Amino acid sequence: MADDANSLARDRPKANELYLQAKEHFQSARFREAIRCLSVLRSDAIYGLKANANIGSCLLMMGLPLPSLRFLDRALRQDPGFLPALLSRLKALSVEQRHEDVIELAEKLVGSCPQEEEEEVWRLWSASLRATGREEDALEVVRRWLSRFPLSLKGHLLEAELLSELGDNKQAVSSLGRALRIAPTAEKVYSHLSVVMIRMRRHEEALKYVEKALEFDPDSFIYHCRRGRVLQLTGDWRGAAKSYRKVASMRPSSAIYQLNDHLMLPSIPACREDIEEARRRFLSGLLVVESNPELRLDLGDEAIPHTFPLAYHNHNDRRLLEHYIGLMRNLCEPLLLEVRQSHVTPAQAKSAGRDRKLRIGFLSQHFSGHSNTIAFSGLIRHLDRRRFEVILIHTADSKQDEVRDSLNAICEKVIQLSSDLSDSYQKLVSEGLDILFFTDLGMNAYEFILPFLCTAPIQITGWGIPHTSGIHEIDYYISAAELEPAGAEDQYTETLIRLPGGLPCHFEDRGLSLTPLPREYFILPPGDTLVGCLQGLHKLHPDFDLLLEKIAQANPEVAFVFVEDTIPSRTRLFLERLSKNAPSARERCIPLAFMGRAEYHALCNCLDLLLDPIYYGSGITFFEACFVGTPIVTLEGSNLRSRVVACGYREMGIDDPPIAANEAEYIRLVSELCNDSDRRIKLKSAILANNYRVFNRMDYVRSFEEFCLDAVNTIRHKQDIGPHGP
Repeated sequence: MADDANSLARDRPKANELYLQAKEHFQSARFREAIRCLSVLRSDAIYGLKANANIGSCLLMMGLPLPSLRFLDRALRQDPGFLPALLSRLKALSVEQRHEDVIELAEKLVGSCPQEEEEEVWRLWSASLRATGREEDALEVVRRWLSRFPLSLKGHLLEAELLSELGDNKQAVSSLGRALRIAPTAEKVYSHLSVVMIRMRRHEEALKYVEKALEFDPDSFIYHCRRGRVLQLTGDWRGAAKSYRKVASMRPSSAIYQLNDHLMLPSIPACREDIEEARRRFLSGLLVVESNPELRLDLGDEAIPHTFPLAYHNHNDRRLLEHYIGLMRNLCEPLLLEVRQSHVTPAQAKSAGRDRKLRIGFLSQHFSGHSNTIAFSGLIRHLDRRRFEVILIHTADSKQDEVRDSLNAICEKVIQLSSDLSDSYQKLVSEGLDILFFTDLGMNAYEFILPFLCTAPIQITGWGIPHTSGIHEIDYYISAAELEPAGAEDQYTETLIRLPGGLPCHFEDRGLSLTPLPREYFILPPGDTLVGCLQGLHKLHPDFDLLLEKIAQANPEVAFVFVEDTIPSRTRLFLERLSKNAPSARERCIPLAFMGRAEYHALCNCLDLLLDPIYYGSGITFFEACFVGTPIVTLEGSNLRSRVVACGYREMGIDDPPIAANEAEYIRLVSELCNDSDRRIKLKSAILANNYRVFNRMDYVRSFEEFCLDAVNTIRHKQDIGPHGP
């Protein structure tokens, strides 16, 4: 090569021609050919610097950042200020995730490049800050960027993205408004706006923006996915299924996108027929996916929570859930095998010794300001620490807030799982847990995978989701003796555990408060009898509308109070359904905006009577109502989710409680209580006098402890005996 270089020094036109050839190869992405030309020029007095720098650029484009850095560093030894080499080095450092080096070099380069190159420097600088958890610093860098280039579209988009990640969505919208004025037809601005609107729960606006983005790129896989998700959230289940059908055609090997189409269920069904149609599609969809051996599971595919709405349909869904879980288990098997074969070294010290404390883990994505925390915080707080070591486990994407912090503080250990399944498996297995409690299986996509991995010898679940998980790897479902009717075992895949009593939790009254507010505060009519149904609207079956209409017709002085859904279109769907199914009730329906817990208690206190929905009744809301004493009329059903109120009345020892055995009796009880204020007052007084019996149930905690100890001892005894006896 030295002879070639000497020859080129004598033949300058040939060197120039070779460099131009390399440049042409590079521009046409023929990087190997470019490197061959440039290698001849590396020792040339004139082209050597550019040759080393450009070889580095070629290697970087080929996905080889480490070799790229070696050639770039050679160029920079020749000329430490050679800008093209410095810019390529910055990109190579970024690819190598050497973030501190990126930050240091970027700070030196800003102000010394043409605008396009300098904007890339700013972008890489902010990206490295974000990657190291310094979002506030990244935002400051982007604002410095915008002070130099106020019309930078990329800068405004990144500013909006950072603001939204930091929770300041209003400012993010302002930033995107500035971006829109700079580039009114920029597809990415509409895409970013749709994401921010989803985060703000302004889903109807999000839909408009994603559809605008689709006008620019009608074949965008991401936009069709986003459209499907927004439609699903807003209650347009048929439109959502159609969007996912389009997505599935773009990813024909994806099992998840096929299932997102076929397993779409209405959040606010228009009628009973809607439910039955969707359930038929659900079952046929399972069969379609089962019959296609080419379909694969990819955890990167965005899955909707396929099974969550089933519970509101008034069916025994054990077989359907087992069918779904069986399909998902088969699809997961290659992934599960790979994870199980990863190198895991359990912490032997934690799992050794029979006299140590029992290690129990509670796992959820929702240990934050969520009803799941309300349901389980009492049990977690009051487990006997002389016998139990409590580990709180947050799954990926868990929300961080003050409620989470306070729950973390009462546990012996807190674990944060990641979206990396192998890493999560390693963390769980290494804990040497005796029992792993999945508190709310069924709320989120893919959460069935961790139970499949069996990271503890005993896995349990309970009333966080008031029905079976359908997962054979879950050993026990923790419920209460009086809550479960005779034969309820047939409704559970797990072994059903009936702890003594009628309620399956330790519900704490700590933190509960009542500041009475007048009806005028909620803009409620002062003279009417107010009957509330303060459940989430998605829990109200269309059959319940028919009962509301009969109650309304029999009681013309009654007004009905509901709490709106956080997504306005779903409230609108519910009210439209009422107009068809229960026009008299709709005429006297008062929907109130979603409110905080203190206001909710005050609202309950304003109401004369509460209605427990049929099929899927009150859970947490029963305890909230008991706290203020407002009576609830209930129709006791044949499963856990329709029996909490009735069992709660029995726990309190209430005389003549408003528990109906059928729909006719339900309507009669509501009418009688609406027209008998003395009976309502007497019932409220009895509830307030006896509600202590349903709060702070240490007997439940002690019973749960005994179950856990017995279950672990049974496992240990089997291990001692072994397959051939002691």
